[in-house]
Amino acid sequence: MTPSLLVLLLSCDTQAPTWARASVMTDLSQGIGGPKALAQPGDVVLENDRVRFVVMGGRTSIGPGLFGGTIIDADLQRADPSFSQGRGNDRFAELIPTVNMNVAMTDEPEEVVIVNDGRDGGPAIVRAVGESEPFISLLGGLWAIVGAPDFTIITEYELAPGKPYVTMRTTAFFGPQDTLPDNTTAVPGATGSLPLLTYALETGVAFGDFYLQGGHVDVFAPGMGFDEDGAVYAAEVEGRNTFHDPFVLDFIGGSAEGVSYALASLDGEMFVPLFTSSQTAGFGAGVEGDVDDSDRFPPLTALTYTRVFALGDGDIGSALEVVWTARQEAGVALSLGKVSGNVYDPRSLNPLSGVKVFAYAPGAETPTLEWTTDVSLDDHVDDGSFAGVLPVGDWELLVHEQGRPLNARLPITVSADSPLTLTLLAGRSGDVSFHIFDEQDMQVPAKVTILPADGGPVVRDPVLGDGYIAGDPEAIVFCPHGACEVRLPPGDYVAYATRGPEYELGIQSFTVRADQPAEIELTVTRSVDTTGFVSADFHVHSAPSHDSGVSLPDRVGTMVAEHVEFFISSDHDYISDFRPVIEDLGLEPFVATAVGLEVTPVELGHYLAFPVRRDPLAVAGGAFDWSGLEPDEILDELRALGDDSVEPVTFVAHPRDGILGYFDQYGFSPYGGAEGEPLLEAGTSALVNPLLNTKNFTMDFDALELLNGKRYEMIRTPTAEEIAAYAADEGAIDGYDVMVRSMDEQQALIDGVYTLGDGIHGQVDDWFTLLNLGYRFTALGNSDTHGKTSIEAGCPRNWVASPTDDPAYIRVEDIADAIRRGEVITSSGPFVRFSANGDTNIGGTVTGAGEVTFNIEVSSPTWFDVSRVELYRNGTLIEEWAIETPNADIVNLNTSFADTPDQDAWYVVIAMGESDLYPLFTPTDYPPVQLQDVVFEALSTVPAVGGLLSTLPPMPRSGPTYPFALTNPIWVDLDGDGFDAPGLPSWLVAPETPE
Repeated sequence: MTPSLLVLLLSCDTQAPTWARASVMTDLSQGIGGPKALAQPGDVVLENDRVRFVVMGGRTSIGPGLFGGTIIDADLQRADPSFSQGRGNDRFAELIPTVNMNVAMTDEPEEVVIVNDGRDGGPAIVRAVGESEPFISLLGGLWAIVGAPDFTIITEYELAPGKPYVTMRTTAFFGPQDTLPDNTTAVPGATGSLPLLTYALETGVAFGDFYLQGGHVDVFAPGMGFDEDGAVYAAEVEGRNTFHDPFVLDFIGGSAEGVSYALASLDGEMFVPLFTSSQTAGFGAGVEGDVDDSDRFPPLTALTYTRVFALGDGDIGSALEVVWTARQEAGVALSLGKVSGNVYDPRSLNPLSGVKVFAYAPGAETPTLEWTTDVSLDDHVDDGSFAGVLPVGDWELLVHEQGRPLNARLPITVSADSPLTLTLLAGRSGDVSFHIFDEQDMQVPAKVTILPADGGPVVRDPVLGDGYIAGDPEAIVFCPHGACEVRLPPGDYVAYATRGPEYELGIQSFTVRADQPAEIELTVTRSVDTTGFVSADFHVHSAPSHDSGVSLPDRVGTMVAEHVEFFISSDHDYISDFRPVIEDLGLEPFVATAVGLEVTPVELGHYLAFPVRRDPLAVAGGAFDWSGLEPDEILDELRALGDDSVEPVTFVAHPRDGILGYFDQYGFSPYGGAEGEPLLEAGTSALVNPLLNTKNFTMDFDALELLNGKRYEMIRTPTAEEIAAYAADEGAIDGYDVMVRSMDEQQALIDGVYTLGDGIHGQVDDWFTLLNLGYRFTALGNSDTHGKTSIEAGCPRNWVASPTDDPAYIRVEDIADAIRRGEVITSSGPFVRFSANGDTNIGGTVTGAGEVTFNIEVSSPTWFDVSRVELYRNGTLIEEWAIETPNADIVNLNTSFADTPDQDAWYVVIAMGESDLYPLFTPTDYPPVQLQDVVFEALSTVPAVGGLLSTLPPMPRSGPTYPFALTNPIWVDLDGDGFDAPGLPSWLVAPETPE
């Protein structure tokens, strides 16, 4: 036998077989598992020798989607036994097929079936069927008005042996749901343009997917790189509505640790109208029907759109290679050549792992793809290697690692028959270590923000995957144990150490030299006296939430670095517990925690509670399915999760957040009502969603979240004059101007010269109305943090009255009791002490008629100022104090004020400043893009439905993070028989809606 023949036979004998299978899960160990795994028994595992997917069975879902029949888990097939038994590496949130912005209401087990289990050697196929249902209720009413036709959505997921992608075929069937079409017509992928709204509202059907990659995945798209937020912001600045003019992409991709993803059409482009924090939609095909027929298509018409969902090793290049190969297999003419290489450190010549190599078309501003060295979890040799394919032709390669300067791009030519092997060098950098001490020379947790000394440009580039950070720092480093390291390009820098708003800044200039380590010491001094209060954040997200990628240890690290002394877990529909994490990190002296939960229905508002029980053996830690529940039932379920020791505190988050806002969805009006009877004005959505009927509105909770992250536009109701001024000139006012309520403005409101603005409701003004109607909700302010630097932990925070100032001795029952008593100051910076007659503090009651003397003390560290303080009685501004700034005072104001109320009254203090809280808290450079804003703006231009929709007036949504603080009330009960609600002030009248 010749040697060559022997080698051939051996290679044939050892070639791994290919296969595909589909099976129904009977226990969690059969699923994929991983940080974002959602699979439950009854769901369908679709796998082959290369990849694994889970298609949700026919059931309701608590998120991100609403129904089954969607892809909820996706990972590579892994030989390492440590990934078996449901311990895989799923990093993906959910892929939801859509036709005309509708989804399949696949909520019965028989609606998801295995068509072929793959045992015949062919592809494994799973089919999901469901009646077409709008993805938000508002669309249901609009579809009825325009006469949108009914259809069934059928999606088949086909996984062939040996293929690292699933082929998805979605059919719009204009026939009965219990019947499958005999024949379907393939709809080709769209190129150039796709009139989404025209198809959906008037003439046909548009096919696509809600593609929710989730918080663990770094989104990548050609023309954007890793900076989709920057692209969306640029479109907004241009005045571009992306439903009319969507982003046109070859694919939508994303990279994560050990796995990457790509969604693409086989024969067309992706049209992306929606790139928001909560939803991304990619459409790939559409077809026009009979414009003269209200049904658009003849009965039993079936139209099918095909695309692929591909998996890679963790970089964009490996996932895109799968897409390109799938296109070749589908007959697309595409010639590819192989590229591989290694990346080395320029000084030591050691190979570098985790370095990105970007491929650009010649002269292009943004990359087509990226490879990452040693990216695969199966690659156990750290040799700095990368490999992939590129279309034949000329390209430019760029080596990048965060913290290293960029070298020039390397021109290459790729050919189909000559693989290219390269040796590349990264840029030279320096390593810097920081140690942070307090005034007692104790090493303490802190954050370090690093800026170029001359204010010049930074090397950090979000397009290249460094992540966008507002304020343009070169780096931000969290130091949970008071020491940390960072790699930086050579240059001169200034480091700012921060430890929350109770501390002075530690500032140090330094120089980084290539290949020379540096050590920097910084000191932060506690200057604001908050004795008797602990800082707390009650709305916090981490990896178990589908839209957060922050690990539990990293989340604890951000809390202690920002000097948050108490926080709760509040992941979306998942019960997490940070207590063992804090113990493992040895950080019990700095922070305490309690187990909580955020229940997040799509359209009923969001509800939180703590403390609750976690069941480590239950799905989602014991979180309940809120599908079909009314708000009072949701709150009852939250309370039922408590134990006998502490009754859970319940509160409503961001009540004016549009589709996600409880007050907006139920039409709460602050301009009317009677004691215990709020005024509700039902909206369009209530016509199609019975759960939004105003009879389901409840006030059976303990607190309201009035401050949420950096959403300053939700705090106060602007005057009509402010709305008009901003509409005429966006530079006329800023977010600070809207938050100010001056005595002149108050008098103009009393005199009827001014009115509050129409269409925007400030959450503080809502709260004032509720207090006047007899409700005693405690005001809270929370970060709602999902990341680390866009919305920081504790921005804003609550100072809660506590019998101890030591985090190690905080008891959750003391925190809960203080919240119920209203002993809370909520703030993004200033600390306020507020008392009456010397002995009644925030949350307390003064009993008896006569003069009441209030003392107000407002403090801040010297590096930011409070410029204004306001005092309210029963929602009416009765005094204001202007404070000269800048000043070096820690106590910005210490004053007394006497008032003699003629009826029972409540008093609240607001303090604010024009200072920028950076570098403690980053500014908002990119205003948040909200789902309802994009949809409403697009639909409002459609003649058939535009008159039914009113977009919100534009208001400032970007700018600095301002110092702002709000106390809870001090109550005055004149006759001692209990507080009598004062009712609404006569000047508070509903504004007229502009014509």
